Amino acid sequence: MAMKYGRGILPDHTFKIMTDRLTYWHYIKLDAIHDLQSNAQTDCFDEPMFIAVHQHFELWFAQVIRNLDETIRRLMGTPPEVASAAALMDRVNREFHLATQGFDVMKTLSREQFMAFRGALGVTSGLQSAHLTVIELLVGRRADEMYHAEIAGPGMVDFQEKYGGENGLLATVARDRASRGTLRVAYDRIAADSNLAGPDFEMLKRQIANFDDQLFSWRKHHYEMAAKVLEKDFTDSSGTVGNEHSCRDNLKVGITHTHRYFEELHEA
Repeated sequence: MAMKYGRGILPDHTFKIMTDRLTYWHYIKLDAIHDLQSNAQTDCFDEPMFIAVHQHFELWFAQVIRNLDETIRRLMGTPPEVASAAALMDRVNREFHLATQGFDVMKTLSREQFMAFRGALGVTSGLQSAHLTVIELLVGRRADEMYHAEIAGPGMVDFQEKYGGENGLLATVARDRASRGTLRVAYDRIAADSNLAGPDFEMLKRQIANFDDQLFSWRKHHYEMAAKVLEKDFTDSSGTVGNEHSCRDNLKVGITHTHRYFEELHEA
């Protein structure tokens, strides 16, 4: 199933009339949640946790995307909704913080526990997360700043085939942002209007700076978690994208291409 993105593709708020009474387990899709880790490749006890943490990342990323999209819409509106956008950015920060806490759970894996099922992962890698790239596109990354092709290997070839290309998800999001604006564009619009100065704008600045910090640090957290769990294999074995580079070297590519989108808010 293709990843859905953007306002208009998100579900609306209409309620389907059901013949049976709605229950908590239907509403939350509890049976589906129970099945989410069923794609484990081994019988190793720790692998379902590894899968669950990465699903945790992606579920929160999806919410961050949804709320960033709405934040930008509110800031680009006439008049801009600065106060509600600042409040929504507070939610985004809490969501992204929760996502990042998944690394703390991953760090409970020992090297031996991870290596017991690592080989079964094939060329899968967290570097293949399209959600995280969409978040950066929403914030202000340009289409010509994509770095995925620089991580050569079958795993990234798979990524490019699924999400790259002129009609792929990433190009579609980039075109959409060119017409509807990014968080960077929306913020500059508000900052340029002296009539919008005040407590609400100051709160918006703090929330955006907080998110910029968290997004900037994400790949550092990923790098540190992998270094702790893999120990000597972090540098001595090849990464999981299927190339000959170590996990350290592959993750460094992402770190090298990471930058702050609101540098001036940290200098103030």
